[in-house]
Amino acid sequence: MMGMLSLGSVIGLAVIVGVHTVIASILIRFFRLRLDTRSGMIVFSLFLVPVVLAVSLLFFGQLPIFGEIDRQTVMLVTILMPLLLGFAIDLFWMPSPEEVEIARES
Repeated sequence: MMGMLSLGSVIGLAVIVGVHTVIASILIRFFRLRLDTRSGMIVFSLFLVPVVLAVSLLFFGQLPIFGEIDRQTVMLVTILMPLLLGFAIDLFWMPSPEEVEIARES
């Protein structure tokens, strides 16, 4: 039987989700602006961003904040949810790449 989660575990998990959402949003935005093809942005975002979040989770996983939360839940909440939130932030709240002027090297 699973016991109640401590307030520290919930707050720690929320902080990690927030940090991971910021990381995912920045990386997805970078790929969307720098890569010329839509498929390139999707491939890099779906395969590289989770790797970066997993490495970050290895660092945060050393902190004693997860308590009784099982590994599958931690992986789902700290990698998949920020990835989806990062996509949503970039697609719905940021201007499209055509509207942003960036300096390109020729």
